[in-house]
Amino acid sequence: MRIWDILALIILLVVAAIGKFSGTGDDGSDKRRPPVEIAKPRIVIPSPPLNKRDPVVSISLEEKQQSSTGTAFSVDRNGIWVTARHVADGCDKIGLQKSEGTIVAVRRIWHHPSADISILKTNGGTPPLPGIEKRISRGQDGYSFGFPKGDAGDVHARVIGRRTMAVEGRYSTREPVVAWTQIRRVPDRGTHLGGISGGPWVNANGQIIGVHVAGAPRRGRSYSSTPDSLLGILKEAGVRGDSIGRGVERLSVNSNDFPQVGRQLRRRLTVAKVFCLVGERWR
Repeated sequence: MRIWDILALIILLVVAAIGKFSGTGDDGSDKRRPPVEIAKPRIVIPSPPLNKRDPVVSISLEEKQQSSTGTAFSVDRNGIWVTARHVADGCDKIGLQKSEGTIVAVRRIWHHPSADISILKTNGGTPPLPGIEKRISRGQDGYSFGFPKGDAGDVHARVIGRRTMAVEGRYSTREPVVAWTQIRRVPDRGTHLGGISGGPWVNANGQIIGVHVAGAPRRGRSYSSTPDSLLGILKEAGVRGDSIGRGVERLSVNSNDFPQVGRQLRRRLTVAKVFCLVGERWR
């Protein structure tokens, strides 16, 4: 982990200890309490249909025992963000890195009940990505941006088909996902992409076509949620899909310039690092 990540986690720990991160005072209780409001679904969120013929990708999630990082991306200037559920679930505190050493608290979370997606709410936001595109085709190029291993990184990949992702452990879900074969990664360090989870998958126009939710490092595979799953939980959080990216200029992304686009998105905090704090008592 880089020195700035370590410093940011220390800041998170110190602020949590003095009770200012959550705005919660000391009530004398020793038990851990939820740091943010976890919104309960008001309706049953529809999920895309599963196909019994799709190969199954099995994921086992253990209980979180230590702090970690992930990726989130903005879909609304008022502070609505998307990340992977396994990044945001099980945290005692959660925040987004505004700048090196500065953390913005997450105030509310919506977890998708049947997909690996969570919606985060902060006070104030950043420029969003330019909309959601539901159409995805086999052989299509896509690009993902985030913080693999806690550092800036980007992926160019190509759609190879559908899969069913079955998650067991910390929570249980079963959802259709899009399978990608990785073509190029920048920087290309090893096979592991942990930390890019929650980052966006976008098409050549920068439109969201999925959320980075899992990978098979040795095979050079990545998996993303479907646009329909994302639209369902956004609706539950009060965000209309057709309002995302309104007034935002479309991006142009290709196999040559995707690292530059990634740097641009991180610089303007459209793509941000998520810090999940685990193991601290509320005071």
